[in-house]
Amino acid sequence: MRALRLRGAELTAGAISGRVLTHDLGPGLRKGTVLSQEHLEPLRAVPEVHVVELDEGDVHEDEAARRLGRAIAGPGTRLEGPVQSQVRLVAEGRGLVRVEREAVEALNQLPAVGVFTLVDGQAVNAGEEVAGAKVTPVAIAGSVLEEAERMAAQAAPVLRLDVFRPLKTLVVVTERLKPKARILFAQAVTRKLGWYGAELIGVREVPRSGDAVREAYEGARREGAEVVLFAGASSIDPLDAAYSELEAAGGELLRQGAPAHPGSMLWLGRLDEAVVLGVASCAGFGKSTALDLVLPFVFAYGQAAELDFRRLGYGGLVESGAGRRFPPYQ
Repeated sequence: MRALRLRGAELTAGAISGRVLTHDLGPGLRKGTVLSQEHLEPLRAVPEVHVVELDEGDVHEDEAARRLGRAIAGPGTRLEGPVQSQVRLVAEGRGLVRVEREAVEALNQLPAVGVFTLVDGQAVNAGEEVAGAKVTPVAIAGSVLEEAERMAAQAAPVLRLDVFRPLKTLVVVTERLKPKARILFAQAVTRKLGWYGAELIGVREVPRSGDAVREAYEGARREGAEVVLFAGASSIDPLDAAYSELEAAGGELLRQGAPAHPGSMLWLGRLDEAVVLGVASCAGFGKSTALDLVLPFVFAYGQAAELDFRRLGYGGLVESGAGRRFPPYQ
């Protein structure tokens, strides 16, 4: 690739044809334009024109961006563009974005390559942009692009979307709710679970007693619940019926608390293959808390074993605005 400085008044069709403009000169003459005879007259009115002459094997920025985008795109994503030499990858459905961070960092070590994504583990809507790709100059050596494609293939998929599953979900409440609070709670539960496409089995208000909680767990098992959301259990009291009766029913408490702020008194358990998630109060459903950082993983995978609360800590300072983003329920 060779850079050339040309005098506008002296230009000929042969001097510009096939060369690539490297600076904006107005409408129809944007950076990256592959020049031809149709551009000759407007260019002659410009004092100086900057172009590059591509060598054999060089790849124009638009095609380079397409190839980079195709290299990193995985299941559930769609390539759009390029627009001004940049392609976008968008989510084809509502789901959880997964990114191989090390692969992205390695790709960006290559000369002039730019790959940028959302944070791994982010919940997105269909049509939302999840990544972009471009090269900085108007063209790039084909050998660099081939190396990027090779690296991306080794890490494939660099980027994917795990679509949410319509899991059968039972909500268990041990708080005594007043009529207005009951309505607000039902609205919050319906809004959030509906966003994931959950199949809501029901909302059960039960006394805060061992027998009642045990029966709620057994009922969840009989009805084939894949997720049990438990509201009203203390996350720090080891003698709370939510924990003791979970164990008595053959389940297991996996973790108490989540490393995120704003958080909630959140706990995680398992009942057979079902995920059990609990918050200390029904209020935990009405606002955005650490629960909303965990729910995307639940509805993407369904298995409690797939969840790792410890990873929430990276980007878990949500309140500052620089960390993870809550799901866009609205």
